[in-house]
Amino acid sequence: MRKIFVSSSRFFVSKALIPGLALIVSACGGEPASTEPGQSLVRVNGEEITVIQLNDELSRARVQADQLEQAKKQLLESMIDLQLMVAEAQQNKLDRSPNVMRAIERAKKQIIAQSYMQTTLSQIGNPSDAEINQFYEEYPGLFAQRKKYTLAFLRFPANRMNEDLQKVIQSAKTLSDVAQWLDKQQISYLRDELIRTATELSPQLNARLEKATKGEMFLMDENATGLFIMIKNIEADPVTLEAIKPQIVAHLLNIKRRETMQAEVSRLRAAANIEYLHVTQDTAVADNAAAEQPPAMLPLVGQQDDAAALDNVLLQNESIERGISGLK
Repeated sequence: MRKIFVSSSRFFVSKALIPGLALIVSACGGEPASTEPGQSLVRVNGEEITVIQLNDELSRARVQADQLEQAKKQLLESMIDLQLMVAEAQQNKLDRSPNVMRAIERAKKQIIAQSYMQTTLSQIGNPSDAEINQFYEEYPGLFAQRKKYTLAFLRFPANRMNEDLQKVIQSAKTLSDVAQWLDKQQISYLRDELIRTATELSPQLNARLEKATKGEMFLMDENATGLFIMIKNIEADPVTLEAIKPQIVAHLLNIKRRETMQAEVSRLRAAANIEYLHVTQDTAVADNAAAEQPPAMLPLVGQQDDAAALDNVLLQNESIERGISGLK
């Protein structure tokens, strides 16, 4: 099995993606995308692969300029292999199997719905200077009075927490006291140290650190993980509005787009005639309650980047977004 690999951190195309991409091709009937002279790059048993199709794949792969020529050759060969498998599947009538047809229909609906939502979200303007200034001033702990923390920690599975471990943690004077007990109990853990500003930490951890002092130790639960943390150092690390402005703009725009998406789904629901059939009353009530928060767009086959874009619009700095994502 051949794998196409260019610059591991930037570009990766593998035939593991081909079965999923085949669904999208099958959904279009396998017809040539263009018959204009000069647009076709390859004919595979009469089926054309065009410049437009190749450019579309290049844009999704986000290829760097210095890798463009090599990426074009690699992607084109991968598209040829894909077309061969699609044709073979169609010859064997696999494209007419119930499972494949349902998957095609699902992908088609998602693509259309995603296109509609992207069109709706594209009409939202950037936040005003007044909104940006207000947000900056509203959270001095994240910006004008920001602190930088040096944290040492032990990370262990939360399900290993028991009464004995709690007693050890409560009486511990250093992280080593807890680490030694974990070693004796043969409980796996990670011991590490990191330096983070308030804007790079979760709201939950920020709230705990806000009034903490140097040398303090405390326990936290986070994503099924136990964290025993010691604060090794705290120092002032303010950031100016000008320096943090791009991240604030991204965060506020993200909020606006999420709110717009929720409002639009609510509007469509209110205007629709929705009848719940063959469900119990309790199920219908639960469904109605869930409708207040529209589901996130599911990843499309071969279109993970687009789906993620709807859920994380313009998150230019992921670590900072984690710090301010809990704020409104």
